[in-house]
Amino acid sequence: MARLDHINIHVVDGGRMVAFFTAVLGAEEGFRPPFGSPGHWVYVDGVPAIHLDVVKREADFPKGIVNHIAFGVYEFEATKARIETAGYPYRITGIPGTEIGQFFVDGPEGLLLEVQFRRLSGS
Repeated sequence: MARLDHINIHVVDGGRMVAFFTAVLGAEEGFRPPFGSPGHWVYVDGVPAIHLDVVKREADFPKGIVNHIAFGVYEFEATKARIETAGYPYRITGIPGTEIGQFFVDGPEGLLLEVQFRRLSGS
């Protein structure tokens, strides 16, 4: 059965993007094979889920086929504290008819990140 293995993002400032994922998701930079181009692998729960390729680009991500990337389910208070401490703009929404809430966090280079959490009943 097919499953999503990782996402690959072309970034201008790899260190800044690693810091974003570390601050918001509690992710960690880890081993990356010695490819012939610069980049970073970011591990989420011990898995290299985000591959960053450092490229030259004049502007932020263009709006296009991919609107955002999402990770979940995280604990609400701890996630909110990490986002606020890091200073990234965010908004809170939810998936109608479910117990899933969502932080939408504006990241570096135009990246929009969704971080899901479990809402309390009735909220």
